[in-house]
Amino acid sequence: GGVSPSLIYALKNHETQEIAISNRTYSKAEEIKNKFNEVKIIEWEEFYDFDLIINATSLGLNFKDKINIDHKKLKPNKTFYDVIYNPEETNFLKEAKINNHKTQNGMMMFIYQAHQAFTIWHNIMPKIDNQLIELLINE
Repeated sequence: GGVSPSLIYALKNHETQEIAISNRTYSKAEEIKNKFNEVKIIEWEEFYDFDLIINATSLGLNFKDKINIDHKKLKPNKTFYDVIYNPEETNFLKEAKINNHKTQNGMMMFIYQAHQAFTIWHNIMPKIDNQLIELLINE
């Protein structure tokens, strides 16, 4: 998805050992690889041993959407992150949770994007604290 370059940049800044990407359209994965040479491309729905898998696609916006992952091939306690925040729990995250993995949706990313946009537009940097996060998440 469109957020992929930002995610790759953040992962690189956190000294991630290896970053692999997959896209339903292989040429789009190649476009990203052209920007980030060190990224490895894997085929869509190919099994890959990872610590963190991020869904940066629109798959999940519809309650019927599924990303086929064979959870039986994974060791427990992986982390699944979906940039989608509405619905709060996509099938991608539900399946991961059922299979004893950690999950997180994109709400915090959304909050920090809004924070930065507000700062740029109004030249005021609002404080993000637990009270604000609680208010926004429980809205």
